[in-house]
Amino acid sequence: MKNACEKWKDPLLEAALSRSAPKDLAEHLQSCANCSAELEELRARRARLDALLPLVAQEAEPSADFRARVLAAAESANERKRARPWRVWTLAGAAAVVVVGLAVGLTLPRKNGPAVSEDELATAQKLAEWRAPSDGLLQTPGREILNTTPQLGKSYLNVPVKTGEEE
Repeated sequence: MKNACEKWKDPLLEAALSRSAPKDLAEHLQSCANCSAELEELRARRARLDALLPLVAQEAEPSADFRARVLAAAESANERKRARPWRVWTLAGAAAVVVVGLAVGLTLPRKNGPAVSEDELATAQKLAEWRAPSDGLLQTPGREILNTTPQLGKSYLNVPVKTGEEE
């Protein structure tokens, strides 16, 4: 069905079920071979389903030997399970090996990498405590100058000036 025929999808289903088509759908079916083929396919499907309906309504039974075949298949499957008890023991043994492997792996002492010498440790400690030279400058008395210096666009006239006598 083409994209242009998408709008006819629901009316086609209704026409297949009701065996009659509205006038506008009938006109479309005369000009569209795809929709006509789709309608015929839907009607054929409906006919097949209608043919199966009486079987469902009669509660059709399976064949007489169906029960015997199912029981025989179940019994043969049960026999195969009894014939292979080694599988259970194999799985149990594999599980035991995995558990023992995990226990040994968890209890052995682990090494977390190469040992670090005392000199390397002391150097790392110094690097961790290192401060940038600019950190020291920010905590000096010169910080007061930075606070009193006017910002861009402000006047220098309002800045208090220290004289040598005040020091």
